Amino acid sequence: MRFKSSLSIFGFFLFIPLLLLAGLATQIPVSVWGIGYLLGGLTLAFGLTLSPWRTVWLATGTGALTLLLLTVTRVGLGIWEPHPVLEMLTLPSGDSAPWLGYVIDEQDAVIFGETLFHQIGGSSAREHVGIAEALNADYSSLRQVQAVMPSPVLDTYLGLQGAEGFDTIFIKPEANSHPETAVVFLHGFGGNVTAQCWEISRAASRFGALTVCPSTGWQGQWWQPDGEASLRAALRYLTSERGIRNIYLGGFSNGGFGLNRLAPKLTDEKALRGLFFIDGIAKSAEIRALGLPVLVIQGSQDERMPALEAHRIVGEIGNLGTYVEIAGDHFLIMKEPAAVQTALSAWLEKQAGK
Repeated sequence: MRFKSSLSIFGFFLFIPLLLLAGLATQIPVSVWGIGYLLGGLTLAFGLTLSPWRTVWLATGTGALTLLLLTVTRVGLGIWEPHPVLEMLTLPSGDSAPWLGYVIDEQDAVIFGETLFHQIGGSSAREHVGIAEALNADYSSLRQVQAVMPSPVLDTYLGLQGAEGFDTIFIKPEANSHPETAVVFLHGFGGNVTAQCWEISRAASRFGALTVCPSTGWQGQWWQPDGEASLRAALRYLTSERGIRNIYLGGFSNGGFGLNRLAPKLTDEKALRGLFFIDGIAKSAEIRALGLPVLVIQGSQDERMPALEAHRIVGEIGNLGTYVEIAGDHFLIMKEPAAVQTALSAWLEKQAGK
């Protein structure tokens, strides 16, 4: 009886947050996988909660079996994808990413997370408006290319991203017209997100380049020793294992600020051909140390990185700098993807033509 009571308490504390998530799911776009996980989890929690008073092992078993089948199916479909456009590897080893990256549909984790983040004051009303719809559109377009895509989100929030092993997303271009070229993109605060990498890859794909998005901790602190080591490991892997000779390196928000601070330390990276910053740039002197062309894409209504400041910094960079201002907030990549991609692909083409 004591065992059943313990199960009941566990079930109750599991049921309440799941019920709250189910309520939230009625207000935001949720994937079919997410609905399945919620129903399975609620059924399991319901069965556990009532276990001391009646025989409800059928509900418990049904819920557990549902969760198991969903997990096995997603992992199986992801691992055995015959011709993946998007794959996730663990660097610096280059091994296939662990199965954990396939367990959940990233759409559910990211949209749920963004909604909760907004509710605790992490984002403004302007930033929150339209972001769920934009993310839903991103994931819909992704599924047209690859039904089940890997995601670094679980590994990131379990604290598993480190220089000795970090998830890295690789996205192939539609036409590999620049086979020795890669666009490397550093994520910002919140961690590496496959959908964001996908939007950047659309610009790189027009250019015919490979897109590579490495991961560090969820805070996106690339300037810390672990972040710098991860970035260098990714660059080393590309040049030594993938035959990449031309690298365009960029970052969003904290990814841009991290690149800003690391720039003076990257003079030994001979494959670098240019830098780009999206809503995240701080000092011109550090960037000028590399002597490379620089693109800055800035949201005119960005509340975190003032457009006037970004424009001033590009002015200080001089002839090497290109400034593109787009009507939008800090989350331009997701909300105004076409404008961001046009600016980035045009800049890439210009640099290749020099």
